[in-house]
Amino acid sequence: MKGKRKKGKWKKWLIAVFLPLLILMIATYVCISLYFENHYFYHTVIGGEDVSYKTPMEVEEMLYARIYHYSLEITGREGITDTILPEKINMRFLIDDTLVQIKHEQNPRLWILGFFKEYDYAFPWNITYDEEAFSQELDNLAFFQAKNIKKPKAAYLTYSKEEKQYMVTEAEPGTEILWDKTEGAVRDALVSMETKLDLEEKGCYKVKKEYGVDEGLANARDEANQYVQSCITYRWNGNEVVVDGDIIHKWVKVEGDEVSLDEDSVKEFVSEQAKKYDTYGKNRIFQTTDGREIELKSGAYGWKTDSEAEGEELVKSIKKGEQTEREPAYSYTAAKPGDKDIGDTYVEIDLGKQHLYLYVEGELILESDFVSGNASRGWNTPAGVFGLTYKTTNAVLRGENYATPVSYWMPFNGNIGMHDATWRNSFGGEIYLTNGSHGCINLPYENAKVIYEYVYTGFPIVCYY
Repeated sequence: MKGKRKKGKWKKWLIAVFLPLLILMIATYVCISLYFENHYFYHTVIGGEDVSYKTPMEVEEMLYARIYHYSLEITGREGITDTILPEKINMRFLIDDTLVQIKHEQNPRLWILGFFKEYDYAFPWNITYDEEAFSQELDNLAFFQAKNIKKPKAAYLTYSKEEKQYMVTEAEPGTEILWDKTEGAVRDALVSMETKLDLEEKGCYKVKKEYGVDEGLANARDEANQYVQSCITYRWNGNEVVVDGDIIHKWVKVEGDEVSLDEDSVKEFVSEQAKKYDTYGKNRIFQTTDGREIELKSGAYGWKTDSEAEGEELVKSIKKGEQTEREPAYSYTAAKPGDKDIGDTYVEIDLGKQHLYLYVEGELILESDFVSGNASRGWNTPAGVFGLTYKTTNAVLRGENYATPVSYWMPFNGNIGMHDATWRNSFGGEIYLTNGSHGCINLPYENAKVIYEYVYTGFPIVCYY
């Protein structure tokens, strides 16, 4: 009996608590359903506008406000923009009863479904505009004006002096626009009442924008940068000449994604430096032992660049991207770098006074009379600056109708040289005028021997009158 009484009490308690709650829930749901008799469900979107909980009349007012302030802003490449205003094309908006129909389609008793799904509807109006005015307005857009139309350009390599390297300048797609594509995009935007239209996004340009660097052009850039990263520092006859990217890039040829080095221009550069710094074949100012300042005629002496060999070496260095210091290849060298290339170690031959001086590091080691070429026979010893060709002992000097043995032979100008002349009893004075040599410098035996000990191949020999 007690168990039955407890069970009955629980039933009464449950009925007393939950029945009012159930009634309250039903009443609340009915009230909300009544609210949605005239209001749109949650998650209702009409023409892109969220109209949740709004009435058809409120939505109509909102849309009319949107129409009143409407304009279409069009953007394109390079910051060009323009706008189409409704009044310019006599645009009209005709709203029908779609807003009411949409509300009728939403059963107010099913309002709870709005929390689980979306209700998306198109614009509730028809849009019309003057076709002729529209076409004219389209033609007048900034995007179609000649001043704003640029031809496309392919990507290319450019050299930056600041960065000292080649960089890829991206392709310029230009601003040539497609009229038909643009017309369609503008019409669609107007019908949908979009406020912004990006012509790039709609693909209205003739050439599409490409992003990223073409692999072939990237490889060309890397190859060109290997060239310009080279830095060859020359000591060109005592003068510093730096060949780096600022010079090298002028020799780099870029055609599309093909890179080459203009080797002819490199060799021309070497030849130009040779002309500038070589002293071979150039006249010099010389201070004689007797205090005169004279101009020495050019002879076979001085710095002379082997332009062909050095041109080839420079090409190789650039292609390897080398950074190095060196002297150019020379076919002839002198005793000292610079314009005063004779230095302070030389043989000075005063042909007028028939007197010779041997200087070593500025110190007068020996002086001697000599006999030079026979003037009366036209065998005068030529003036000029020369480098000793070689030296040898016990030579036989041969010429037309003679063969003369000498102990010390030191040629410096073809077959003309210094040597001992043991057959002579006297030297100097005016002997050379009528009884001179075939052009050589005849010396006393002992003096020739001393000179022979000091001189070497290339040793400067200075001859003057």
